[in-house]
Amino acid sequence: MLTNEKVLEIFKDYIDADEALDILSTRRGYAVMLWDFAHRDWSDVVCCQTPEALFDKLLDSYALYQEFLMIRDKSDSEGEISEAERAQIQEMRLPYLEKRKEAETK
Repeated sequence: MLTNEKVLEIFKDYIDADEALDILSTRRGYAVMLWDFAHRDWSDVVCCQTPEALFDKLLDSYALYQEFLMIRDKSDSEGEISEAERAQIQEMRLPYLEKRKEAETK
């Protein structure tokens, strides 16, 4: 069975790495918050009322974080990622999906 605790454990490495990400437990579920360092304010705040919603939000945030890292590390001023890089990000998501399957069967 998927629980919030299992979801947070699945994404522990990502949660620790992304300094813009904060996750707070509230009365209504977990709030997933992304900080915009440039504007010094929250750029995204979503309340996840179920473990499934929390997983989906963190998986999407992880993909956006990987996209950000790829753009940041480019030497050119293109500011976009290629289709090959998008495919790479999709591959990077697979271990999280596998861990979710494992958590749902336990």
